[in-house]
Amino acid sequence: MANISDSRFAPFLAKMKEEKLSDAAISAFCHSYMELVSGASGMIKESDISAVSTLPHLDGDIRGKTESNAALLQQTVMLKLNGGLGTSMGLDKAKSLLEVKGGNSFLDLTAQQVISMRKSFKTHVNFMLMNSFNTSADTLEFLTKYPVLVDDPKIELMQNKVPKVDKATMGPA
Repeated sequence: MANISDSRFAPFLAKMKEEKLSDAAISAFCHSYMELVSGASGMIKESDISAVSTLPHLDGDIRGKTESNAALLQQTVMLKLNGGLGTSMGLDKAKSLLEVKGGNSFLDLTAQQVISMRKSFKTHVNFMLMNSFNTSADTLEFLTKYPVLVDDPKIELMQNKVPKVDKATMGPA
């Protein structure tokens, strides 16, 4: 468990409490912050990694030995990361709303893919967007043209907000 009472973390704790972030989000950020200020690199040494000894081959080990089972789709979820604003690209909205082909955005193509899979497999394919506090509203507004998707109460998984850390001072940026 991270030390939330550490004085170096106090300004971050205040910001996160002000934003009404969950205790779990605060604890997770505190752990990461304490790793940062301790000098931990987060890197795994190459000597701690070993190669996999064998991998299955599509032709010899899989093809012809398995069956399609669309019912398994009900136990899975298609999760799309949708939380990044395109600010580095000069945008003020989710990058998935950029038009890419034939008047369609990335999000249009994703929505159409999910709807097509549901028709093709004749089963409910679970779909969820991992949004951020910056992308949620414009994304959900955009999806109103796909009521079968946007009306699902499980359409969205929200990322947590975390404060930015000033590299020079290790305090809030």
